[in-house]
Amino acid sequence: MGEWSKKIGEKGEEIVDYFFKEILGYNSVLAGESIKCIKGEKHKVSKSDKTTHGIDGLISAKSPLEDNILDIGVISSKFTSKEYPNSPKSKFKEHIVDLAHTLECFKFSKLYAETNKKYTQIDRTNITGILVWTSNGSPETESIIPKVSNSLLDNDLIFEKIIVIDNDRINFYVETVLNAKEKFGENNVQFIYHNTNLNNSSLPTNSYGKFLPINYIFSNLIPLRIENGNNIDLVLFSKDNFDIENFSQLLAFAKNFDHLDSTQRVIISYPEFNELIDTPGISSVLSDFNHYKLNKNLFVRTHLSNFKNLS
Repeated sequence: MGEWSKKIGEKGEEIVDYFFKEILGYNSVLAGESIKCIKGEKHKVSKSDKTTHGIDGLISAKSPLEDNILDIGVISSKFTSKEYPNSPKSKFKEHIVDLAHTLECFKFSKLYAETNKKYTQIDRTNITGILVWTSNGSPETESIIPKVSNSLLDNDLIFEKIIVIDNDRINFYVETVLNAKEKFGENNVQFIYHNTNLNNSSLPTNSYGKFLPINYIFSNLIPLRIENGNNIDLVLFSKDNFDIENFSQLLAFAKNFDHLDSTQRVIISYPEFNELIDTPGISSVLSDFNHYKLNKNLFVRTHLSNFKNLS
């Protein structure tokens, strides 16, 4: 984990490369690409027409959640050594506009066509913009999302979807996925792909794998399959703190994973969990889930760490 600590003080592009490869499991992150701008006057910077758009990172994979779908992520890295702005809406809008303009031209680019040609049996391609806005000067748990969630964007921006990754979101993955890979070995940790009713053909042979689908990146729940010695564990990492309603929902969620090749234990991990205070509530919920026995085939834990000091 010391390697991640080093990345925080380096370029945003290197953070992106490490995050998507080492943590999220993508084999490659195409970086430093440039595409032609086909909307030069609309996308102009200052008084000059735009001629090109830079792409900080590009990921692609056939979706394990929907048959015959290609997912492409166009990544914009906005790293600052300073703190996040106290009032970040203006800068946030600037970043979103820049990425949205890139996405608008990307659909007509040679890079888009070349990426599609690498895959077979594709009926549709989904393009997602991914804004990675990280700050070395702000706490590792700092989130800009609440401060920009009600930002007003221009109606003429054209894009399918943009997700935002900030310090807090990356730290969640470090506390969970990176910790698991460090502890159990990268080859023993795999992401779980649930039944969406749109992946009926692929799910029987592709119910878990090495990469996290783009559609999961902003989820507050990360399901992992971990080979732990003689056990195969289903681990559910929650970004939300423990409460009884959430716990009951996660147990019901866990019951749906009957395709994981002999899962022996379920582990539910929260950022905050107090065994002394919260265990009585767990016992009451388990009366509706007779299959689970606390501390035998069901374990509830907490995950703690951060993405700046992991050496």
